[in-house]
Amino acid sequence: MDFEAQVERGIELLALCQKLQSEKDGVDRPDPFAIDKSKTLDQFAMDVDIAITNMASLRKLLPQMLSLTELGRKLAADGKIAVDYGEDYSSAALRFVRAEQGLA
Repeated sequence: MDFEAQVERGIELLALCQKLQSEKDGVDRPDPFAIDKSKTLDQFAMDVDIAITNMASLRKLLPQMLSLTELGRKLAADGKIAVDYGEDYSSAALRFVRAEQGLA
């Protein structure tokens, strides 16, 4: 699975959403993350910037979650953790490591 391309597509769609909303509203908003004092930086534009920032963070978070899931499966196979119904391996693995390090 190519997370980078999927995240990039999500960012493109959010930027397109802002562009289309700006055309519909007749509001001249800056491109996401652009600084242009001649354009209107309203709440919608700020919300899109935040959504894009959150989407971009998935580039790092998704691989970390997959790595924690792999660790959780190994810990479960070794009998060190039990994953209950509705729980996921990544959360169980992180909880185990934090407890092992006295951070629980």
